[in-house]
Amino acid sequence: MLIYFLISILIIYLLLIIYFFYFAYTMFIGAPFVPTTNKHVKEMLELADLKTDDILMDLGSGDGRFLKIASPKCKKCIGIEINPILYWWSKIKLSKIKNITILREDLWKTNLNQTDVIMLYFIQSKMEKLKAKILKEMKPGARVISYGFSFPNWQPETVCGKIRLYRI
Repeated sequence: MLIYFLISILIIYLLLIIYFFYFAYTMFIGAPFVPTTNKHVKEMLELADLKTDDILMDLGSGDGRFLKIASPKCKKCIGIEINPILYWWSKIKLSKIKNITILREDLWKTNLNQTDVIMLYFIQSKMEKLKAKILKEMKPGARVISYGFSFPNWQPETVCGKIRLYRI
């Protein structure tokens, strides 16, 4: 019986170590998972002014709460999440909502050219690189909603507290 207990403890420690390394990796490439409050999600959606034919992408979709709230308002919602735990959690949780797709991939390798609206929470040190990708890949008129951080040398169209709307 003691051996099963020790094996269980070892497995838990290994899972915690794996999660720590994925957390560190996601901080290195973008931002850690920080859940956005439902209040801020709704404010971001109001600012995005979603249309029924819009394709929305959440870069770093975490637990998928943003996609769930946005899904009735647009044609398709795509979540990009590199953390395998958050990916599976949101994939399972949102599996019954037909217009939501969760992809486990690196956002730097994600093609943005069909996206009408991007939602993101990023870290300031990566915003310049992300701005270059967005301006290169997104179509004119597309909207970018950033929570918490601003793009350098890009004037937002609208600012509402910590939420900024940029237009291509």
